[in-house]
Amino acid sequence: MYVMILNILVYAHDSLMVMLYYCKTLGRRYSMKVTVLAAVIWWVVQSASKLPFMYLAEDYNMNVIMVVQCAVMIAYLLIFYGSSLAKKLLAFMLMSSALGVGEFTSILIAGHIFDMGSRPLELGSDFTIAGLLIMRPMATLAYYTAFQIWNVLQRSVWIHGGRQWLCALLPFSQVFLLWYLTEIYTEAGELLPIPVLTGVFLAFAADIYMFVIFDRAQEKESMENELCLKKHLREMERVRYERLCASQEETAKLRHDFQNYLLTLRAMPEADSAVNEEREMCL
Repeated sequence: MYVMILNILVYAHDSLMVMLYYCKTLGRRYSMKVTVLAAVIWWVVQSASKLPFMYLAEDYNMNVIMVVQCAVMIAYLLIFYGSSLAKKLLAFMLMSSALGVGEFTSILIAGHIFDMGSRPLELGSDFTIAGLLIMRPMATLAYYTAFQIWNVLQRSVWIHGGRQWLCALLPFSQVFLLWYLTEIYTEAGELLPIPVLTGVFLAFAADIYMFVIFDRAQEKESMENELCLKKHLREMERVRYERLCASQEETAKLRHDFQNYLLTLRAMPEADSAVNEEREMCL
């Protein structure tokens, strides 16, 4: 019974961390009191729909339990938190992937210290108690890691627009992989080998690095577009400058011709007077 109570407290910690994580990433839709009440309801539903089957039932289907767990989490997200559907899915995928890595790391550590027994989860099992206790700092680190990855993506220009869906779909491969490993762990009762867990870590890191590559490619494309625009504007300014210079030269030429024409007009009366004087002298 001690293990059951410990697991209920573990889920209480998870409900608190989940609430803080979604409040920071997606934003609350309702007041803080309503959000806390929703987290408590999620804790109760999570404990009631998972723990009796995992600890007390003789046989259970882990796939059904995980489907129910995901459905409850999605309903919890849609009702009590804001933001777009793509961002909700991305926040959920990041959290699930990070928690999965932390959970299997805890299992691996506990499995090297205590004997697993006939099944992975047993009441009164030292392996189960050790796994639950080791998972607490691992879970806190997983939530923190998912939140930091979220911040990196939010500062990226690549995530905006339709690319949000691609960002949300990338961690899906890790979630399905962890789902399969969970089924192997619960049904076969075997610890995950270190190379498999290392592969999970590397695959999750590869997804994040892919986001970074996409972001850098987007920045490079933006810089190239900005450079092309500046070149085009500079070329337009050069053409405009040349036209202004040509216009000024034409204006200066016309002014010079007009001044010559005025001088000619001014000189005409004097010339007529000189001609008349000559005529009078001749007469």
